[in-house]
Amino acid sequence: MDNFILILGMYFSYTSVEYYLEKYFDNIHADKLVLACVSAGLGNTFSDGIGFLVTGNFTWMTLTIVGCLIGMIIIPVMQKIKAKR
Repeated sequence: MDNFILILGMYFSYTSVEYYLEKYFDNIHADKLVLACVSAGLGNTFSDGIGFLVTGNFTWMTLTIVGCLIGMIIIPVMQKIKAKR
């Protein structure tokens, strides 16, 4: 069940991120790798959050969501390293 939620979260976050970037920013064309990384991170965050939501443990749900989002900080850091090359 966890993979089902993860795949749904990744798919809808990927299509949403791409849609909103194109809708609101005319000159921005995001790197497909960055979109995939952000989508995977958001999908995992959603999946983990739902997992704790079903158990009723809201404290762990909140901590897990915050931890997953903090973990996504590596995406812009890696992009900056890549851009310097």
